[in-house]
Amino acid sequence: MVPLVEPRARSSSGGTSRDTATRILDATLATMADHGVARLSLEDVAKRARLSRQTVYRYFPSKGVLLEATVLREEQVFIANMIAAAGRHKDLEPALRAAIEAALRTGQAHALLNRLLATEPNALVALVTTDRGPVLSAARQGLEEILAGWLPRAPKARLGMAADAVARLLVSYVVNPPADPPAQVSARLAQLLVHGLPSAN
Repeated sequence: MVPLVEPRARSSSGGTSRDTATRILDATLATMADHGVARLSLEDVAKRARLSRQTVYRYFPSKGVLLEATVLREEQVFIANMIAAAGRHKDLEPALRAAIEAALRTGQAHALLNRLLATEPNALVALVTTDRGPVLSAARQGLEEILAGWLPRAPKARLGMAADAVARLLVSYVVNPPADPPAQVSARLAQLLVHGLPSAN
């Protein structure tokens, strides 16, 4: 994954600019957990991060940019968990099943995600379902990596189409969790993705 902020010169305090960006994103996550998206302000983030408002604006010039960066970082946790889970299997179907289940379980355990689903679902949907937004882009990238590992001879265009379809499914299932347990949902989805629809004959 490409890091959110590339390291620049070291600051006088001995840290790097990536350290500062991480500090800001950590503060944003905590502030969102307290106040949600609608009431989030860069001033509150700066106060929690113990940085000047100007420093926060230098890294993230608007609330929208900051929100996207924060959501993308959390999405990268989902993708890392999926890749790790898939990597424990030799065959495609169990690898996909494990990857999907890891994403669903990560979503279930994510405190901020659950808060936003309960209190600000419209704000969350706008952040994670935008077609060209960071979340779907990161999910596609991670899933394409998983699929390419088990289907090395598949055409790149087909892998991209499959990764896009699975990414959209996953975002939908995480944002709107089904009633069935993650293990059952992931098994059904993996079977459908690998074997397709049953024959009409």
